[in-house]
Amino acid sequence: MDVDGANLKRLTNGKDDFRPLCSPQGKWVYYYEGKSNGWMRIPLEGGTPELVPATGVTGSPTFPPSSISRDGRMMAEYGTVVDKATNTYKSAIAIINTDSFTAPPLVVPADPRITVANGGAQFTPDNQAIVYTIRGENNVDNLWLQPLNGKPGRQITQFQSDQIPGFGWSPDGKKLLIGRGHTESDVVLLRDTSK
Repeated sequence: MDVDGANLKRLTNGKDDFRPLCSPQGKWVYYYEGKSNGWMRIPLEGGTPELVPATGVTGSPTFPPSSISRDGRMMAEYGTVVDKATNTYKSAIAIINTDSFTAPPLVVPADPRITVANGGAQFTPDNQAIVYTIRGENNVDNLWLQPLNGKPGRQITQFQSDQIPGFGWSPDGKKLLIGRGHTESDVVLLRDTSK
């Protein structure tokens, strides 16, 4: 599609194709295909879709990829696995090589406070770390930076209120935009006074 909305081009033909994710360099569009119940990718200019093998966190259900690195060579995918010793779930992020889906992914343990509904793990502009939202006390969200080289992660924001529904880097990678807010809700008691 052109900037003005003209010249639309259909890429897929499935009834249940959704959750598209474009690679930053504009080579691929990744999407979920309901018919095969799996992830596919298709060249941005169109062509034949190809299956993206399930290469995430071993033992985890399949989760959608949350981001692709700026060079298009890595994809981040959340996963969760039952720890049988403690009967709890452990979260991790699989870093998948998009040039070779058969290569074992790098699996990075995630902070247990990770929230995946808020944009998932995003690569830093230099592709050396991933950043994701963590939810602490009183439902306050902050951002966590997890290096991919095995070094310990760290909290990079110190907000004292609100949630983070999404975040992302500027095109030049020098600024981080963080959306913040909260949900207001009330409870109303209704009575049937006709009786």
